[in-house]
Formats: sequence, structure tokens, C-alpha cells
Amino acid sequence: MSGEESGDRRRDLRDMLDELDKYFEDFEKDIENTVRDAFFGRDRESKPFVAGFTFNMGPEGKPSVQMFGNSALRRDGFRSPINEQVVDEKNGVLRAILEMPGVEKEDINVDSTEESAVVTAERGEKRYRAELSLRARVKPESGKAEYRNGMLEISFSLKDKPNKGTTRVNVV
Repeated sequence: MSGEESGDRRRDLRDMLDELDKYFEDFEKDIENTVRDAFFGRDRESKPFVAGFTFNMGPEGKPSVQMFGNSALRRDGFRSPINEQVVDEKNGVLRAILEMPGVEKEDINVDSTEESAVVTAERGEKRYRAELSLRARVKPESGKAEYRNGMLEISFSLKDKPNKGTTRVNVV
């Protein structure tokens, strides 16, 4: 391995650790604000608080850190569900999987564009909202969703890629 490759790896590792530090700082601030508000302020109601994060390595080798649960910044009572996106280039499909226990399929709404999807669900005390930046451009009209055992799976057909090949231009 050349010195340049080694330097690139160290830089990638530093970038990954810096991003992880940022998420931990944000998470710590959210917890501090929530505890402070619960004991001294705005939200004196006693409701369960759920929060956490997932850390994955994406298919491109880039780290992915995702916060989920109640957010101290959201006062509307919605939780961010744990979610994962899988792009299957071979079959031309993007699958988004969200964990949303305690609701029924009729409680779920999914709105999408080529680049994003917003998923909401409400049943009693269970309230979920996820704003997903999709990992690939999709055909929103192709969306199909299935909900079973607290798991929502949404499948979209990938949008055809624009022609990235070369085209000969005639000189006149």
C-alpha cells in the first residue's frame, strides 16, 4: 500500500469518527434538553421517552449514523422510526424498511417524490414520522407498501439513469 492510500484511509477514518462525534454531541444535547424539560419545564407530563441511534457501514463503504425515537426538538409527539434503505441495482428496486409497532396498515400514509418519501402513522399514543432522503432516484408512482408485524416495507422501481455515455457530435 502506498503512502497516499494509507493517508486516504486515515483521512476517511478521521472523517467517520468526526461524524460519529457530531452525532454523539447532538444525542447528548437532546437527552440533556429532554431531562431538563421533564423536570423543570415545558413538558411536565409523564410519557415514555425512547431514543437511540444505529451505526452501519453503507454499501459504498461510507458510515451511516441514524437517530431514532423521540426527539427533544419535536414537540408534536411523533417518533422517528428505525429505518433502512436497500438499493438493488440488479433488479432496479429501492426498498425502504421501517419499524413502526403498534399501528395498523390503515393508520399509515406514504407520500413520495423521485428523491424523498414521508411516512406518517398514528394510532392512540403511537405516532411516527419519517422523512427519508432516498438513496436513489425512484419512480414514485411505482411505490408499493406492505405492513406486517410492526414492519413497513416500501418498494420503488428505480428511475432510469440518464445516458452517461458519450454521443458523437457532427462537426459541420
